[in-house]
Amino acid sequence: MPQRDEDDDEPVFKRSQWGTNRYVYNANNPIGLALIIISCVVFVVFMYLIQARKGPFEPPKQTPWSPSTNENPTYPWDEHGRHHDTPTTDATPSADATPSAGLTPSGGASPSGAP
Repeated sequence: MPQRDEDDDEPVFKRSQWGTNRYVYNANNPIGLALIIISCVVFVVFMYLIQARKGPFEPPKQTPWSPSTNENPTYPWDEHGRHHDTPTTDATPSADATPSAGLTPSGGASPSGAP
């Protein structure tokens, strides 16, 4: 590593010699050299973490599967086999009502004719 004795005031960053307007670390400055080493160490550590899938790159923990509440809802009246407490909202006919003969489900006359 060349150190120049006549110019002790080396900048931390210098222009790239590749013809671009970018700046690069200057290895002739002790702070620039430290930044080069730190950058390399950080890069190697991140590559290890990515490869080993550790730290922030660790996949999330798998939780045990449980059925959705929408698939099998549980209601308080379903407990202990008590089905007589179930509220009814449909319009089912009572036991003393008899269905009319010759009517379609929509309530109109059947096309085959009334008896």
